[in-house]
Amino acid sequence: MRVKKLSARLAAVASFVSAGESVADIGADHGYLPIYLVKEGISPFAILTDVQEGPLEKTRISVGKALSRDSKEAGLISLRLGAGLSVLEKDEVDAVVIAGMGGETIISILSADPDKTKSFGKYILQPRTKVQELKNWLFNEGWEIKAETKADEKGRLCDIIVCAPQ
Repeated sequence: MRVKKLSARLAAVASFVSAGESVADIGADHGYLPIYLVKEGISPFAILTDVQEGPLEKTRISVGKALSRDSKEAGLISLRLGAGLSVLEKDEVDAVVIAGMGGETIISILSADPDKTKSFGKYILQPRTKVQELKNWLFNEGWEIKAETKADEKGRLCDIIVCAPQ
């Protein structure tokens, strides 16, 4: 099956994932980003998470449609039910994507378990709201903002922040 074309927003997020980086997509929704990263050979594996079974089932369906059960890619995506980073092991992935949530929700996820949060080397954040509040939190917590950009989605500019805990 062909890889679904990503929206400009998700393509911009994907552009910050370096070849060879494993990825966790927190609140993966439809799963298009990790599916793309794995199918294109950018990421060796991806973890898709959601806090609710309904959205995770939607993701499971997307993954099933995009990846044949017999394909090598099928084993490269793991779906997990749970809140934020709680379903990940420390250092389990190279990059964590948290996209399409409010800035306050992203702050809550990042601050829930600071020790685990700091074990991941790169974060690609795409807050829907409270962007400045999130940036202030990152600054106050000593995070390094490595890159920022904006991407259009249906006429709305979305902020993307690439950062790392220190």
